[in-house]
Amino acid sequence: MLEAGALDTENPDERRKKGLKTNPDGDVDLPDAPYSTFRYPACPTCLTNPPVLADGSKGRVEIDSDGAWSPTSTAGVLKPAVVMFGESIAAEVKEAAEEAIDNASRILVIGSSLATYSAWRLVKRAKVRNMPIGILNLGGVRGEESFFANLPSTNVGELGVRCSESVDKILPKVVEQLQKG
Repeated sequence: MLEAGALDTENPDERRKKGLKTNPDGDVDLPDAPYSTFRYPACPTCLTNPPVLADGSKGRVEIDSDGAWSPTSTAGVLKPAVVMFGESIAAEVKEAAEEAIDNASRILVIGSSLATYSAWRLVKRAKVRNMPIGILNLGGVRGEESFFANLPSTNVGELGVRCSESVDKILPKVVEQLQKG
């Protein structure tokens, strides 16, 4: 990929011709990338003012020669509070999400391919409960054909809808409708 010069241009068509594949969610597919060598950046705030740990001691934030967070640190890894692809969600998060589905009357998926099992499973749960499903996503969506199977031809969206459009075009209208009740 580097040898082909795929990263030397901002032109998406040129990048694609040189072998750079961008997934619908915007992630770049790097074949044979050594993900095991990925390193987190250190939290810049924690570097100057390390946090106090649960035991009351002051955390230690160390970085390597490239400025990446060192595993010898006791605090300060800068990682978003999200579950990354391939990671497992905490049991209490899974249970809370399932409970939210069970207590809902419908589900709206915005900007997700449902590629992760955790996300797909929640929409499948909604389908099993015969809830209307709305999906707004530009790219493909895992299992979408099963979510909209058996909808009557008279359906105009109240039983389910799939919209392949930009979120910034549609979401303001959805919010407006929700506010109307």
